Amino acid sequence: MKAAVLREMGLSRPYTISKPLQLEEVSLDPPGPGELLIKIKATGLCHSDLSVINADRPRPMPMVLGHEAAGEVQECGDGGN
Repeated sequence: MKAAVLREMGLSRPYTISKPLQLEEVSLDPPGPGELLIKIKATGLCHSDLSVINADRPRPMPMVLGHEAAGEVQECGDGGN
């Protein structure tokens, strides 16, 4: 899948120059118990994502951003019926 990947927090502004996010192809494991695989149709970055980019909310790196999404269920892990 294609994802917006953050590899380093706290880069200088403007982000159009420092480019903290890179679009990359990443792979996923199949869904585990109680998990779903969703084909994302739309997503956005919110203030929570921006606070991670700014390093106001430190998180382990690298990190895929864009947790607010809409899409279609493609696959269910065990127990996801």
